[in-house]
Amino acid sequence: EQDAARIIFKTLQAILRKAIIMRKKIIIIGLVIATSFSLFSQNFISTEKQWNVRLNGWASSYTTEIFKIYGDSIIDSVAYKKIWASFDSLTSWNYQGLLREDSNIVYYISPNSNEGILYDFNLEIGETIFVKNIFCGDLEIPITIIDIDTIEYLGVDRKRWHIGENGYISEYWIEDIGSLNGPLYVQYDYCIVCPVWELLCYHKNDTLLYIYPLQTECFQNTVGIEDEKETDKIILKPNPVIKGQTITIEIKTKPLSIDLLNLSGKIIESFSQITENKISIETSNLCKGMYLLRIQNKKNRMQTIKILIK
Repeated sequence: EQDAARIIFKTLQAILRKAIIMRKKIIIIGLVIATSFSLFSQNFISTEKQWNVRLNGWASSYTTEIFKIYGDSIIDSVAYKKIWASFDSLTSWNYQGLLREDSNIVYYISPNSNEGILYDFNLEIGETIFVKNIFCGDLEIPITIIDIDTIEYLGVDRKRWHIGENGYISEYWIEDIGSLNGPLYVQYDYCIVCPVWELLCYHKNDTLLYIYPLQTECFQNTVGIEDEKETDKIILKPNPVIKGQTITIEIKTKPLSIDLLNLSGKIIESFSQITENKISIETSNLCKGMYLLRIQNKKNRMQTIKILIK
């Protein structure tokens, strides 16, 4: 009887060990599935995102376009988000269309056109679909995925789709970011030969997650830059400045407005009611790093100066 009881006890122990091992395996598999789902089912459409896109125009001139998503719209009982762009350093916003997302496919309605696919993040190598962009209206543009890999940007691994044909890559899509041409500029060169758009920076929750290779600034602009004799003389001191010190700005003629921006183009502090030719900026509450000082005079001429806080 003792031997029989011992055998039964050992059998129950073995069954219990197997059950515990199986339970751990189920938990691990569940975690892997959940992690995979979170990695490849991220929402492209988010009000937390900002895309800075550099427009390279004629004569080596360039400006920065900034895209944000905010506001809702409903068409035929279907919910959409509005996407906007600023072409003047966040002074004003221009409506660029509607977006919705379903099963990793992003649908887009540009102004005065019908809905079409902007992105399909389910595509595999060799697959072809038709997309729409902001420039081509209702024209559907064929794209083919010729390769898929993973690339690291600022410490984050992201899935990358290579778009092209016959081994030639014409565009990249990046997981969570979109096209490296800019969020709405998928295959724009199908309709427009010049100029050139390039994604300069991508932020989420004001955190920089992508910057164009070899660049150090997220806001670049050469349009409207005047010769020294055409601009107002500005004295800025000290610069660089140690965090906690006060920056003094002296301007030859009283400006219309002065804005302090971070490198993503967000206004940190604004002075719009200026009564003197001299103002001060406290740096105690500012983080260390590079900032942009944007000064607008009464002729609407803009000047931008870099400020470094150490």
